[in-house]
Amino acid sequence: MSVERTDDEMVLKLIERSRLLIALSEEIPVETKLQTQPLLKQLEQALGVPPAEQDTGRVRATWAALYADLRDYADLEALLSALKNFVPYL
Repeated sequence: MSVERTDDEMVLKLIERSRLLIALSEEIPVETKLQTQPLLKQLEQALGVPPAEQDTGRVRATWAALYADLRDYADLEALLSALKNFVPYL
């Protein structure tokens, strides 16, 4: 039996999995880890408000910065790309 999740729940789950993968990955340099973890927190906070109150420019810029730093890591690139399915303006 699968549990239905809202788009907001899926976004938070994708961000949390990204955070965990970054922390556990041995191939990601420590400097990149230190730069991207706060960006994930910012993205989580920016998406944590009702859609009408979201600063779409801030969300796009934060997502783009994360993507630029992490696109070379296939699993993280996939997780960040998946966010586009749940955040229509990305």
